[in-house]
Amino acid sequence: MAVVIVVIVLLVLAAAAGIFVTSKLRGPRAKTVVIDSFTLSEPWRQHVSGAQSTQRRYAATTKNAPDGPLRDRLSEIGLLVQRGVEECWQIARRGDELDDVLNRLDAPSLIAQMDRAVDDGERSSLQRQIDSAARIRTTRDDTDKRLRLLNVRLGELITQASEVSIGTDTTAELGSGVDDVVTQLEALRLAVQDINTTPGGGAVGGQSAPPS
Repeated sequence: MAVVIVVIVLLVLAAAAGIFVTSKLRGPRAKTVVIDSFTLSEPWRQHVSGAQSTQRRYAATTKNAPDGPLRDRLSEIGLLVQRGVEECWQIARRGDELDDVLNRLDAPSLIAQMDRAVDDGERSSLQRQIDSAARIRTTRDDTDKRLRLLNVRLGELITQASEVSIGTDTTAELGSGVDDVVTQLEALRLAVQDINTTPGGGAVGGQSAPPS
């Protein structure tokens, strides 16, 4: 009886060890990003909803592809597409924040105050705020433009996936293209997150706009 109990205990421990090792190999689960484009103002809402629409088209294309290695490769690329949508969401949120900052700064009001100011100290302070608003505006507009172009590029690549699904295996080129777009989106996100929106502070590191 004691031998049976020992065997059972050993089996339970071995099973637990196997589960632990398997979970370590798989690594931590990716955190689910909740995306709600309706919390954003325009044009940022449009950017995110457009990226989500592109992702849905890609998912439908993958679903309609025949079972096999080709469909598996499309599914793997789908993970990159998901990353791209998440990056777009993060960029759009930051762009929306920049719009809020610009509304609070109210550059036209600052310029009007500047015209009326006679004290040198007050004029210097107002000028710094005006300059800061101008830099933030440039960054905001460049981010909007870059995000729009990258979304268009991603949409073009997803259209190519339709050709792949019917037998023309260009998944290597497709995956490379999507990866390139995601890399550029990530770089844009990092750049726009680095902007200092403190009045008079300009941009961190002296950058006035994200890289193109």
